[in-house]
Amino acid sequence: MVLVIFILYAWFCIQVALNLRCKLPLVVNFLLFMAVEVVLTNKLTISGYNLKLFEINRSIPHFIALILHNDFTVTFVLLAFANIFLATTKTSVRIGITVYAFFLQLLLGMELRWNHVLIYQNWSYLNESLMILLIMLYTLFLGKIFHWMAEREGWSR
Repeated sequence: MVLVIFILYAWFCIQVALNLRCKLPLVVNFLLFMAVEVVLTNKLTISGYNLKLFEINRSIPHFIALILHNDFTVTFVLLAFANIFLATTKTSVRIGITVYAFFLQLLLGMELRWNHVLIYQNWSYLNESLMILLIMLYTLFLGKIFHWMAEREGWSR
């Protein structure tokens, strides 16, 4: 059952990101996807295996759910966040997408815990919130840099 839940979350987040009206150029989205993916994978590895802040459930459905969450759900939430935040100038839209991205990631992190995909040991929701904020800032920073590079180098039409 946990696998089905996280497949639906991944599908929803991918659909939201792909159906945006105002998007950054494809090359920017590709580079941003790769950069965010590297950081998310390293965050999971360092926090879980090296620092032992949480334990990862190694049963096959739970582990696949974690991979779906880490590689698709969170990545596409962050891509949608960066695309909307950087493509609009309206403050209300920027605040709205920031709140959406933050609370959706926090809810999905809680869902991992509730379904015993991750077993927290020295990790808390405060740690999770700070990590989400840092990764959102990282995504925005790289999104701005990649967008600037694409405009300057003529990568986009």
